[in-house]
Amino acid sequence: MTDEGGAMTHEFLLLSVLFLLPAGAIWLARPDLRALMRRTALASLPFAATERLFYPAYWTPKFLFDLADRIGFGVEDVLFLTGLSAFSSTAYAVAFRRTPVPCAPPASPATPEATATWRRAARPGVRAAAAIALVLALAGALLAAGVPILYAAVAAMAAVAAALVAARGDLLVPSLLGALLSAALYLGLCLVFAALVPGVFARTWRPSVLLPGRALLGVPLDEVLYGLGAGFAATVFPAWAFDFRYAKAARAAARAG
Repeated sequence: MTDEGGAMTHEFLLLSVLFLLPAGAIWLARPDLRALMRRTALASLPFAATERLFYPAYWTPKFLFDLADRIGFGVEDVLFLTGLSAFSSTAYAVAFRRTPVPCAPPASPATPEATATWRRAARPGVRAAAAIALVLALAGALLAAGVPILYAAVAAMAAVAAALVAARGDLLVPSLLGALLSAALYLGLCLVFAALVPGVFARTWRPSVLLPGRALLGVPLDEVLYGLGAGFAATVFPAWAFDFRYAKAARAAARAG
């Protein structure tokens, strides 16, 4: 996995495996979060196809079997998104010992009858697909308007997530804390990655468009920004799509799931 000069040639594969490690740890430690992790990981998979927009404009990693050059994305994208979605959707729940519980369906003075009826009638899969389609469409529109792909992706995730928070005010605090926790974990994993593959960010990443030369502990701020946006969206999206809220988890219940 190294070239003639000794540099690693499959950096993205290593990064993807690193992102799977916290996801695996959460899966083992918190059985009550496994359904959430499965749903969010599945919902993230359509975004693998957007790799063709990042490569080689944003970065130039080597892909297994040269799949990015052949079909526009690689095995690494699937692994990376699975790990990222799994830990970013559960970071808040793990750190603050919360667990997903169904929302109460009846309408109330604070919840109009139309909203309550939509929640009961609309299939969770339809809501999930609608939100995913909206993020992709918005990112595409921003890209067409000349916004670089990473910023278009982050802006689209943040805008749709903010709209969902407006509909579900109880998700405001979890979403903000989830964003910060995910960004911190994202940064930590990137630091491990940089330690294992010295010079990888300078060699494989293109210079930032909006944040040229800006880095946090050697990690491009673009990457930290992406982790922040992913954590914000991943904390909100499944709670809205599958109509659950975050409640305090008892230790025994969390272990038993």
